[in-house]
Amino acid sequence: MQTIYSNSNNLLPAGGTCVTVGTFDGVHRGHAEILRFLKSVSVQNQLDSVVFTFGNHPRYVLNEDASDLKILTTLSEKAHLISLFGIDHLYVQNFTTEFSSLHAEEFVAEILVGKLKMKSLVVGHDHLFGKDRSGNFLLLSELSDKYGFSLIQIPAISSSGFNISSTKIRNLLAASDVQMANDMLGYNYSFTGDVIKGFGIGRELGFPTANLKLTDPQKILPAPGVYIIKAMHDSEEFEGIINIGSRPTFEGNGTHIEAHLFDFDKVVYGEQLTIEFLLFLREEKKFSSREELISQIRKDRDNAFKYFGRIC
Repeated sequence: MQTIYSNSNNLLPAGGTCVTVGTFDGVHRGHAEILRFLKSVSVQNQLDSVVFTFGNHPRYVLNEDASDLKILTTLSEKAHLISLFGIDHLYVQNFTTEFSSLHAEEFVAEILVGKLKMKSLVVGHDHLFGKDRSGNFLLLSELSDKYGFSLIQIPAISSSGFNISSTKIRNLLAASDVQMANDMLGYNYSFTGDVIKGFGIGRELGFPTANLKLTDPQKILPAPGVYIIKAMHDSEEFEGIINIGSRPTFEGNGTHIEAHLFDFDKVVYGEQLTIEFLLFLREEKKFSSREELISQIRKDRDNAFKYFGRIC
């Protein structure tokens, strides 16, 4: 898949394209349906498939209250997930105040038709675009006749009675429901973190941990608590548990990320781990003693062993 940035001189092939437009945060099952259809239409009509997306989330520019917005996928994660669908080109637009002022028809005429040579457009059920999100499917229908492109709308995809959306998935993660979030994503939610030096408390307790700092601070973390996880290090997979929280037993503050990996005895300070969330075990709590905490960690580990089919 070729990645093209809006500020670069890279050009798309001279032939026509089949395009879809969106933020695609999370590249969830709803997005997957659009991408599969995009690829199918492009092959049938001998067009190049193009995903038009943004290098930054539009809400960071459009909303004054978006400072707390966290994303599901970084740009590199998004590009990797999109590439799995066999898409030919990823067009990355930096979302700016100037770009947000483009009227809907200007966006279609100047960028999609003029620059990307669009012959077919695939959109989701709730697609809105252009200045003040004034462009909708009705307007696109009119513009498709005016500028000579075909238009396909994909219906909503649901899970457990809920329409799948990036916002819904963020809310599920904020509520610790990683299983439902994973179901809507179609894969296990993950983040990549840099291994940093901690205080050695886990090792003192008999459960050494890798202390992590998010590589991209804009990534959303699931709610504080203990989770069953898988971790990747140098293409090698490890099972384990992770605690996210303030370490209240030790009068901690802030947010700490501590992963205890089974059968892992490497020193990896300064390196990276990718953590996949599998199951929420329990909320974080303050224990009355170290012994009570150790007993609970043993229970957490044993529950994880059972989950993975290990012998406790």
